[in-house]
Amino acid sequence: MLKKENKYIYNSTIRSVFNKIYKKYPDNIFLASESCSFNNISREYSFKDVKKHIKNNIFFFKKCELSTGDRIAVVVGNNPEYFILKLSLNYFGLSCIPINNELSAKEIYFIIKNADPKYIIFSLNNKKLIKNAITVKEKLTVGFISFNSNKLSLVKKNINRKKKIIKNFNSKLESSILYTSGTTGEPKGCILTNEYEINAGYSYAKKKGLISFKLGKERLFNCLPVHHVNSGVLSLFAMLMTANCQIQAERFSVKNFWKEINSSKATIFHYLGVMVPLLLKTKKSFYEKNTILRLGVGAGIEPDLHQSFEERFKVTMIELWGMTEMVRCIFDYKKNRKIGKRCFGKISYGLESKVVDTKGNEIINSEGLLLIRFNKKNPKTGFFTEYNKNKLATKKVWKNNWFNTGDIVKKDEKGYHYFVDRAKNIIRRSGENISSAEVEQSLLRLNYIRNCAVIQKKHDIYEEEVFAFIVTMKEVKENLSLGKRILKDLKTDLAYFKLPCYIKFIKTLPITSSQKTNRGKLKEKVLSYKKNEYLNLENYKRSLKNIFN
Repeated sequence: MLKKENKYIYNSTIRSVFNKIYKKYPDNIFLASESCSFNNISREYSFKDVKKHIKNNIFFFKKCELSTGDRIAVVVGNNPEYFILKLSLNYFGLSCIPINNELSAKEIYFIIKNADPKYIIFSLNNKKLIKNAITVKEKLTVGFISFNSNKLSLVKKNINRKKKIIKNFNSKLESSILYTSGTTGEPKGCILTNEYEINAGYSYAKKKGLISFKLGKERLFNCLPVHHVNSGVLSLFAMLMTANCQIQAERFSVKNFWKEINSSKATIFHYLGVMVPLLLKTKKSFYEKNTILRLGVGAGIEPDLHQSFEERFKVTMIELWGMTEMVRCIFDYKKNRKIGKRCFGKISYGLESKVVDTKGNEIINSEGLLLIRFNKKNPKTGFFTEYNKNKLATKKVWKNNWFNTGDIVKKDEKGYHYFVDRAKNIIRRSGENISSAEVEQSLLRLNYIRNCAVIQKKHDIYEEEVFAFIVTMKEVKENLSLGKRILKDLKTDLAYFKLPCYIKFIKTLPITSSQKTNRGKLKEKVLSYKKNEYLNLENYKRSLKNIFN
């Protein structure tokens, strides 16, 4: 698969790619769990094991009368068995819609209604959540399949007799819909194809320099959730195409991280910037000194911590840039990389970039908006197809055949990119993107709130937290009890991590000349406040986590 002459893979499917690797390396371990869960027993699956499960699952899909192009939602948590399901679905020509089981019933309802899957595959511990989700407003028409110990069981058949749409099983066939928060308030479903996912992994797998995956010798530890493009596509397909192993953890654990790296024999791990300061604060341990880890790949390291992390843990940390709409990432992967500069390297084949000012003029060595494309002739090759049922949003991000990333970046005269900030109103909390507009919409549903605005506030552990400015109705008492009531009322609409951590009651919101909320002024206010000038609900928010769903 990794032929030097191949710069981009056309006309292949996930099925054909898997079969090529399986036939050549059937006994190589492909998927594994970390060992600090499930009674400290690690589960491993060779390519041969995965192929066996795929065959069994396809037999089941045929009995359910599924057809090429049908969509299936999957709610089974973060584990290697999810990938067996995903590959089984894609192998049969079906689209996989992974759903985060930490979302609220209302949020899951939105995704199911938007994606309109024929069936939902769920693990038994998610049964109640799914039952609640499909009846939030009106009862959704969908079939149910339970998943336990790699076995599928039909719970309820989908009786909706829609006319079947025959779709061609080729590289352009939809393989996934991944939902990502935007600034419009509701999540947007990025439609990905077989070609997209194959080339996401391929562009990563063929990188040389400090990355240089060794065929059949790497074990990549990923503690990011499977419903994100990082674990669910980027690392999965890179490991598949190099006959290597992906170790999928349930979550990031500061306490167990080095123990998991040690016991799983990981050679590479994927990180978020927020993980770095937490690991640096831990006491030195036997486990961190006895690993074969050589490489970390991720984004968001604080510049001051980059070198100190590498020196303490003896691991090279490679910064990258990517997004769900396009995850053929840009990496700072060469030996002369720029440590502690937020540099994510130069573009490679299959990507063109430019940084523009507010007037759309290309600029060098100045902060501006990052635009990307495949090339001038075929700008959208390898990108997401569109936002599901949202042509307006799709059109908005593509202008003059350039994709607007929404990120503020600097690009120097040698072509190196340096991340500055996100232009969109996104709050990044422990790897989860939170839409300010989505939280605002939920706040405005409360009848005692007249107006509100939500922005990010830096946090020592979670990178950023949710800060809400709230204008209440006149008769409402503004105090700590009201702050707690707001969080309690929001928890039926929003996942735990989206709840405000800080609240400031304010008489009026500052506005711009175009009558929009002046978020710049609000950010200045947050920086100027003393701790006693706003409500800190962090402990109360944490207490609500245990009673969610």
